[in-house]
Amino acid sequence: MSILESMRIHVGKSSSPQCDVAAREAIQAALRGADAPSFALVLCTDQYDAGCLASTARRELGDIPWAGCCAAGVFADNELLLQGLVVALFCGRDFRVGVGLG
Repeated sequence: MSILESMRIHVGKSSSPQCDVAAREAIQAALRGADAPSFALVLCTDQYDAGCLASTARRELGDIPWAGCCAAGVFADNELLLQGLVVALFCGRDFRVGVGLG
């Protein structure tokens, strides 16, 4: 089995206007049913406070490494959110990710 065959992606989203609520809802939805999460990609619109988002994501994701960015809008499946947060959680026992800053 290849790495791509054993990798799964769980997606969660929220359009709550409150940063901590949106982050918690989206992350908890992505974590639901996730087995062996290796990495989280957190994408949000630019209405949210970056400090609030980072602290909530750290608390909710625990030891799962993550990275993210903000933009004027984010996509969740075929839906464009002009205010919202989307979390893609990459899962798989044979899938490894490292996060760095350069």
